[in-house]
This record gives sequence, structure tokens and C-alpha cells, in this order.
Amino acid sequence: MILICGGSLIPLSLIFIYSAGVISGEYHTKGMIFSAFFILLFVVYLIRILLKFNDPSPLITISAEGIEAKVTSMSKAAGLISWKDITQIGLEKIGGDLLVTLALSNPEKYKKRIQKKLSAMVLKGSTDEVTGNLIVFLTACELECNVHQLQEDLIKYWQSAN
Repeated sequence: MILICGGSLIPLSLIFIYSAGVISGEYHTKGMIFSAFFILLFVVYLIRILLKFNDPSPLITISAEGIEAKVTSMSKAAGLISWKDITQIGLEKIGGDLLVTLALSNPEKYKKRIQKKLSAMVLKGSTDEVTGNLIVFLTACELECNVHQLQEDLIKYWQSAN
């Protein structure tokens, strides 16, 4: 994403310079507005990406109360997930990624938190129709362990907490 945003800034800057009349002597308002908007958008996005590199906080925090994860947007929005609310820990393949699934028995508590930080559209299809549990996915692709190790560690902590 850094390369895409950074690479896009070069042609956008050239469009802005050309539209400002530096090269041709003609002033083009639409070109300037269009390029300035996307330059600003990409610069802000690049800054956000670069600031995440300096974030020393752990992606997953396991405590006696529960688990707090920052590995997916939904797990980050859910905040602290209590061990007593977890009914099942499993694995599910979605696309090319194998994810750890947490089935949560108190879905309304977490849905309210998630809807405050993300749109309600994120929650569509995230509830198990049979049990009514909210399913939260965790990915191990950003961690220094594989998904099976993450699942095993979570199950150990979950069993010891219950």
C-alpha cells in the first residue's frame, strides 16, 4: 500500500502542476481540485500507515479477564472479549487465509461496541443462525506464529479461565 500510494502521488503531482498552469500556461480548475483531493487523501493514508509501524502495543493481549485483539477490524472494534462469553474456538478458511473463530454467547454486548466504531454492515452474516452466537475472526498473518499455534494458545487460556 505504501508503494501504491507513493507511486500514485507522482502522477497526481504532475497533474496538479500541469493544471496550475506551470507547464502550459493554462489554468484548469477541475484538474487542480481533482488532483489536490487525491494527493491529500493519499498523504493522510500514508501518514496513518507509517504511524502504525511505530505502534509498540501488542496485536493480541491475553489476560485473566479475556482477550483483546487488533488483528482484524472487527476484533479491534469488539475490544476486550471476556473468556466467559466465548463458547467455542475454531478454525475457518476464508479466501486464502485460515482464521481463528471465536463464537461469542453475548452478541448484543459486542454488537453495540462494534457498531460504535464500524458500520452496522460489518455485522451482517457474522451471527451463527443456529446458536445465535456472534462470530469474531482473528488472523495470524501479522503475528509471529501460525494460526494453529494461536488457536492452541487461546484454547489453553480459555480452558484455564473457565
